[in-house]
Amino acid sequence: MAKRSFFYTIIVCIAMLIAHTAFLFVPGGLITIFNQAIRPGVYAFLAIGMFVYMGWSSRPAKNAYQSNIAALIALVMYISMVMVSVYVFGGGRNAMTLGISPILRNMWTMGIPLVLSEIVRYRLIKVAGSKYQAFVVVALSIVYAFANTGGTRVLFMETNPNILHFVFASALPALTVSVVVSFVAMKGSVFAALLISFVYNLGESFFPILPSFDRLVWSLVVCGLMFVVGVIHHYMTDEDGNAQRKRASRVAKHSRKGPFEYIMSIGLMGLIIAFFLQLFPIYPVVILTGSMTGTIDRGSMVIMRRIPAEEAFMRVQKGSILHYNFRNVEFVHRVIDFTYTNYGVRKYITQGDANESPDPLPVLQEDVLGTPIFHIPFIGYPNVIFRAMFGGIFQGF
Repeated sequence: MAKRSFFYTIIVCIAMLIAHTAFLFVPGGLITIFNQAIRPGVYAFLAIGMFVYMGWSSRPAKNAYQSNIAALIALVMYISMVMVSVYVFGGGRNAMTLGISPILRNMWTMGIPLVLSEIVRYRLIKVAGSKYQAFVVVALSIVYAFANTGGTRVLFMETNPNILHFVFASALPALTVSVVVSFVAMKGSVFAALLISFVYNLGESFFPILPSFDRLVWSLVVCGLMFVVGVIHHYMTDEDGNAQRKRASRVAKHSRKGPFEYIMSIGLMGLIIAFFLQLFPIYPVVILTGSMTGTIDRGSMVIMRRIPAEEAFMRVQKGSILHYNFRNVEFVHRVIDFTYTNYGVRKYITQGDANESPDPLPVLQEDVLGTPIFHIPFIGYPNVIFRAMFGGIFQGF
C-alpha cells in the first residue's frame, strides 16, 4: 500500500501541475470554462481514482478528537483576527462576495476542488509508509501550494510583474498553509485538515467582509496565524511528547540550577530587551508609514547606527537618511539641504522620498538620533499592526 501511495502521489502531482500550468496559457474567454468544468473535473478524477485503486479506510485517526479541537481553534483565530482587524481598520475589501449567488459560484469553482484535493492529500499521506511518507508530504505540500497560489496567471500575463509582492502576498502564504495542512493530515484527522485548508485558503473568497488594509499585510497575518496553528496542533496531538514533557517538568522541579545558569539567562534576556529599547549604539527602528516608500517600505525594520549630536555636523550630509526626533515624534527622512543658525549650528531640511514636499520645519543638529546601516523588509509588520490596534498608527517614521 505504501508503494502504491508513492506512485499515486507522483500521478497526482503531475496531474495538478499540468492542469494549473495549462491555466496560465488559457485564453481569457475560456477561464470560466476552466474554473467551472476542467478544474473541478481534474480533482474529481483524482479522488475517484484514489478510491478505485487504493480503497478507503474507515478507521478513525489516532488523535482525531485533539486534532479536530485544534482545527476549531484555528477557525476561531481566523474569525477573531478578521473581526478585530475590521473593527480597527474598517472593512469592505471583500464586499463583492455578499449574496448567495457569488458564494455558491465560489464554492463550485474553488470550494469543491479544494475539498476533493484535501481528501486525496489526507489519504495519500496516511497510507504512505515511513519509507515514503517524507517524500509524499514534501511533494504534496509544494504542489498544493502551487495549485492554491492566487495571482499566478496575473504574474505571467503582466509585462512588468511585481515579483517581490507576488512572493510575499501570494506564494508565501499558500506554501505556509500547504505545509501546515500536510502536517495536520499526517498527525490528525481529515476533518481538521479540511477545515484548516478551507478557511485559510479560501477565506477571502467566502468571508463577506475583510479588513481594508493591503493584501500583503493580510498575507503576513495569515502566515503568522498558520505558524500558531501548527504549534497548537503539534502540542495537542503529540501524546508521546506531552508525556515526556510532563516527566521532564517533574524532574526539573526537583533539580537545582546553578547560579551561573540564572545569571546567563537573566543577562541574555536583558541584552535582548536593551537592544529593542534602543539602548545600544546599534538599534532597531520599525517604519510605520509610507513616507519613504521606494527606498525603505512600510513595515521594514531598519538597523540604525547612533550618532551623537556633536558628531552630526561631520557625519550627516546632503542626501543622508536620518532618524531624528521632532517634538517627541520620531521620523526617518532624507536630508535634501541644510542651513545654519546664527550660532553656526546646522539645521537639516528633510523630506520623505515618497512625499511631494519637504517637511515644514527644519531638524536641529541636536535632534539627530542616527543613520541607517541596512533594513529588512516586511518583518516589522507585526509592530505596525500592534501599534494600529492599540492606540492607532503613530505619526512619524
